[in-house]
Amino acid sequence: MTAERWVRTVEDARVFVRSAGLCLIFKASGAERGGRYPALWDVVDAPDKRPGEHGFGERDALVWRLKNELPLSYPDEVYYGKLAGGRAMLCTLERLTELYRAQYREAGTLSRDAQRLLALIAGRPISNKDLRLDSGLHTPEARSRFERALQELQVSFQIARVDVEPDTWFPFAAVYPAIAARSVTPAPAARSPRA
Repeated sequence: MTAERWVRTVEDARVFVRSAGLCLIFKASGAERGGRYPALWDVVDAPDKRPGEHGFGERDALVWRLKNELPLSYPDEVYYGKLAGGRAMLCTLERLTELYRAQYREAGTLSRDAQRLLALIAGRPISNKDLRLDSGLHTPEARSRFERALQELQVSFQIARVDVEPDTWFPFAAVYPAIAARSVTPAPAARSPRA
């Protein structure tokens, strides 16, 4: 893959993701630089934020828009989700099958907070706002618990986001039944160190 900045449209981004198989959304930082995955950020052709400019610059905004529009425009080709470790990514459905086999975990191995969110999502498609409220994790003090549990569900392929207005969570198996139906060997549950 070239680091040349050439992606301007959703179709360009589709070509990039299909070519890469899997890409991060934003550029890697610190120790992740030079990692094994290209980033959509690196190939998007839009002006960078100017010094002193606040908020999203043009390039940031275009990357964000493409990240949302790509899976919506090509749901049978492109998936948005999280890698182990929590990095946001886009990938082809072929690559998704490989990731699912590597990252899938049974619901019973997840944290209590993740299981609480999953029970709500299994009951009905639900937006982030409603999920926070219904789970009781809507206070500022509970924000990090909510984010950790949501990430855990994404990384373990228990849930998938569908880009409708507002973004809505569904059980992964409801959105990608063919991938979820394939036999997998669940990843071992993380063990906590003994004191």
